[in-house]
Amino acid sequence: MTAKKEPAGRLSRRGFLRAAGAGAVIASSAGILASCSAGVGGTAGSGSVQNLVLLTNEWNSVMSDAATRAAKVLGLGYGESSFNTDDTVAFKQAQDAVIRGADLLLLQPADGSAVPAVARLARQNEAYLSVMINAAPWTSPFEYGPNYVWFVTLQEDVNHYEASKTLVAEVARRGNGTGTILHVSGFPGSPIDNQRTKAVEKALAEYPGVRLLGSQPGKWSPEGGQEATESLIARFGVPNGIIAQNDGSLTGVLAGLAGLKLTPGKDVLLSGADGASDILRAIRDGKVLATSFTSPAYFGVAAVARLYDALHGYEFTAPERQMGVTGFTANAANIDGVLARYVDTDRLPFDPRLMSRVASGVDWDPQTGLAPLRVDDYYDSQGAPKPDGYQYPTEYKQALDSGLLDVIAKEYVAANKIRLDDFSYKGIVE
Repeated sequence: MTAKKEPAGRLSRRGFLRAAGAGAVIASSAGILASCSAGVGGTAGSGSVQNLVLLTNEWNSVMSDAATRAAKVLGLGYGESSFNTDDTVAFKQAQDAVIRGADLLLLQPADGSAVPAVARLARQNEAYLSVMINAAPWTSPFEYGPNYVWFVTLQEDVNHYEASKTLVAEVARRGNGTGTILHVSGFPGSPIDNQRTKAVEKALAEYPGVRLLGSQPGKWSPEGGQEATESLIARFGVPNGIIAQNDGSLTGVLAGLAGLKLTPGKDVLLSGADGASDILRAIRDGKVLATSFTSPAYFGVAAVARLYDALHGYEFTAPERQMGVTGFTANAANIDGVLARYVDTDRLPFDPRLMSRVASGVDWDPQTGLAPLRVDDYYDSQGAPKPDGYQYPTEYKQALDSGLLDVIAKEYVAANKIRLDDFSYKGIVE
């Protein structure tokens, strides 16, 4: 095995002693595999995760299942609760969890409004926080101290744009350059929804003969997607294509079309986002053209691994504390591989030990395309104007000015051996 250089972050002395005492620093892939049945990082008492789940749709179910299994592999306790898109409830659930002894908080907020209070709660109680997908525009982990260890989101200016463009291009091809589109958006006010809407607008702008007839929120749910589909078609007629802002609502779009006796994939082309299993199977069956895929399981595993590292004293560099995931477009050409690795298997499609800086040592592999966020590009892609008088957080500005963002970006690319679209990788048995 060729030795790799040590990662840019580092273990604090306290963290190194803790990790060494727990047996968590594993020097080789052989050591990692040998520890598969026993797990690493000590007993469940060495840390307890509370997963604060946005809502109980299929995407979140897959993410939560992966987080549960990752916690088991890493020897962490685990609990979860759903706050059904109400960020005030999320904070109350976080308080209750901390009282019960949780010291690792995983949050997917609806619009980011819960983040400041949960971040303060974490810091006051020596707990660690990882936030996924949504945060209030022009905010960052640096404003809330080192206990807010990670904000990880989707690069939807790439992911959703590519999937949406696949549909718009096919509508244009079939219609000799012309066609009509309906848009089922997501949760109103959500930063990720804003970013996806901008991505749809960008795709449509490249095909001026394809017209957007109308848009209505699907609110990330099958019920919302079905209601939006029926309402939009009643107002505008049957379109050539429907772009859904996530696969939860796309499930409802399919139900709405069935109720209207329209055949998906024939009468109406469809695309989505996120890679829910029912939509992946619909792609295989020819009902859906494409969806952007980043794997909901990745977010559960990666967040738990990041919290595990923080618990064991790993100090992440500034660029690593806010990062974006780039996936690929799932379509008819690759769907068999997607289903084999991510859906039709009992294996966990990512290895938490390799994803952990502490547990993996020099064998660390992020196992997906992951890069530091450049805040101007990220918030511009949401259409979020920079606030008057805004100044970069000191840590971010230093990393930007020194070129550390580029260094970390290259490090993550070099370390990524098991890629998201590597369908030969079979995952792990816990």
